[in-house]
Amino acid sequence: MSILLAKSDPRETLLEHTENCLAVYKSLRERMPFLAEVAQEPNFFEHLFYAVALHDFGKAATGFQKQLTESKRWGYRHEILSTGFVVTLKLSQEAKQAVALAILTHHKDIKTLRERYPCWQENEHGYREWQKHVAELEPNWDALMKIQQQVFRWCPTAECLWTPVTSMDQLISGYREFLAPYQNAFDDYELTPLHGTYGMLIRGCMIACDHLASAGKNEIQAALDNLESHLIQHVESRAEERGQHFHGWEPFQKDAGKTKGQLMLSAPTGSGKTEAALLWSDENQTKTCGNRVFYVLPYTASINAMYNRLQELVSDDKIGVLHGKAAYFVYQQLVDKEYTPKDAAISAHKKINLTRKICRPYKVLTPFQLLKAFFGIRGFEMQMAEMSQGLFIFDEIHAYDPHTTALILTMIKKLREDYDAKFCIMTATMPQFLKQMISDTLDTPSQVEMAIENRDKFTRHRVKLLDSNIQASIPLIEERLGHGQRVLVVCNTVKQAQDVFQELQYVAENPKLLHSRFILKDREQIEKELEDTGLLVGTQAVEVSLDIDFDCLFSEPAPIDALIQRFGRINRKRQKGISDVCICKMGGENDHFIYSTDKVLRTLSTLAPVDILYESEIQNLIDTVYCSGYNEKELEKFNRAKLLFERHLQGIVPFIEDPEGRKEFNELFKSVEVVPECYEEDFWEKIEKREFYEAKAYVAQISHNQFARLHKDGQLYERKHLGKLRQWFIKVRYDETLGLIIDEHSTNVL
Repeated sequence: MSILLAKSDPRETLLEHTENCLAVYKSLRERMPFLAEVAQEPNFFEHLFYAVALHDFGKAATGFQKQLTESKRWGYRHEILSTGFVVTLKLSQEAKQAVALAILTHHKDIKTLRERYPCWQENEHGYREWQKHVAELEPNWDALMKIQQQVFRWCPTAECLWTPVTSMDQLISGYREFLAPYQNAFDDYELTPLHGTYGMLIRGCMIACDHLASAGKNEIQAALDNLESHLIQHVESRAEERGQHFHGWEPFQKDAGKTKGQLMLSAPTGSGKTEAALLWSDENQTKTCGNRVFYVLPYTASINAMYNRLQELVSDDKIGVLHGKAAYFVYQQLVDKEYTPKDAAISAHKKINLTRKICRPYKVLTPFQLLKAFFGIRGFEMQMAEMSQGLFIFDEIHAYDPHTTALILTMIKKLREDYDAKFCIMTATMPQFLKQMISDTLDTPSQVEMAIENRDKFTRHRVKLLDSNIQASIPLIEERLGHGQRVLVVCNTVKQAQDVFQELQYVAENPKLLHSRFILKDREQIEKELEDTGLLVGTQAVEVSLDIDFDCLFSEPAPIDALIQRFGRINRKRQKGISDVCICKMGGENDHFIYSTDKVLRTLSTLAPVDILYESEIQNLIDTVYCSGYNEKELEKFNRAKLLFERHLQGIVPFIEDPEGRKEFNELFKSVEVVPECYEEDFWEKIEKREFYEAKAYVAQISHNQFARLHKDGQLYERKHLGKLRQWFIKVRYDETLGLIIDEHSTNVL
């Protein structure tokens, strides 16, 4: 067999694939040279070269070749054979072990290989299996030798420290010499650099080179060179559309753009924090433009909005989006661009797949997509390599509960200390106690704030406290609607929002209800039509980065930071003078499941003397409400999560995936995906047609608490498809205007 194949669909020879992988390697070395510094191994890229060059030599086995050409299942791992070729490497034993393990684990981790493909001499059957498959290399040895001889030509250093293996008798299994010592050191808590960042990066980069080459991408994309000029052009264009002029950066934006290293940035909503953060990322970008930029937001709606915004700035090809529904979101965007459903599905899959690799220089995502790497889930080393010297912009970091905040701060500390990452934490509304916690985590970052005297030009609201509850305020809402005002009503529970909407829907023009219990396609349609609605009733789902601008607000009581987020949807563009934000003093009977009663009462007390809400006073109001920081219960949650996560991280090492990691990671999410019973037939019809994104359109979310209660009451049932795909269905009424109608004391607020 003169031509050795690496892949059959599409057809690619072993020589072509290896050279494509080396092209990615070269791009990685040129674009991200700082990885050697992070790994604390000056010869990091030399070691990586040998791993990439040798990683697929085992594919020369006749069984593997027949698997490609005749579709005959081989039942063995080519990388086990490939590892044997490190035998002639003239490197230290530690470096040789790094190269060998990178090759050995570029598809399966150590645990999987030990369980399924043992090949040390103590395991007689496994060792004989290895010997048998090594013998399969003999018929193709001449063809393989020709490829081996190319390594001298490929080598990036003056002297190649590897020589071709001239006979199969030279090959070693790699288990006794490399795998066993690594596993034993881990079991005995005698960790080496290979158990830390060095091992993390060499496996991560090896996998990245292989995966990107297979995806047809042979280079690591650069971040924008001189992002500031692109940003100015973008801001000028947006200002022109509004009939305005761009007069240069605000002083706080200039200061952010001059800050090297860690930054805490504070400025009002709508003042240009995003531009300031991007200027910071430009200042901290290396000359090779290889630092990956991560824009981190808490909610799907805000992520999608920011992704759309940044697409215009940095181009579609350089930016990716990641969250639980990202594939569906990208799919729908492509359908809207008149892609066929089939072409949209293929393109969406490719886009998301590429975004998960070290390729795109900009990503907009949730913190959970970052946290995933710290649970030892497959591919975590590649994520860690990508995050090395990463530039992270965290927006709305105050929005997380104490448990999630503990995980995020622990992650930030790990990335800063071990991977030399830099962070810009920006906020409009953050309690002082949380600012201090973040500052401690970042080890005294630079502080940039909009000057007090400049803040008041962003003043937009007049606070009115109402002695009634939201139901009793309906006549006042009707009065505002009667005067032609666009009214936003925010309730704390889905059930309350549904009840209020049903009382108001016939007195408003094009009324809309928005919360988390709509199926995806209905929620997407509602969000598209918000610009033309005269009345929007919703839950906290309306707080976050929806580009809506209403005339006045009626809200149930909530802590001050949540209220200020709600205020941000009123007079958003500052073109209406001062607008009223009305807060009911009385909430619903189940609000205590959602918010601390003490914080709500302190908020109402703090806002009582306020008339016009001057922007310069907001921070003082927040600090008054949060003067004691977390309450006892919240602090206990924070400390426990921090302690357990720090302990967990000690057990995460490269080359070994955590079998419980996926389960533990999924437990971070507080909702379950269900399909309303009325759509079961439509759902399975789409699945049968393999239109998986179209099927996703019928999914809604309920909380874990709701899931448990409804399951107990027999309101949920699970169906399987061909024994593989599982889906929960919910037996409650669904209405495309109201969403899921769950008659309960709801604790699912979004």
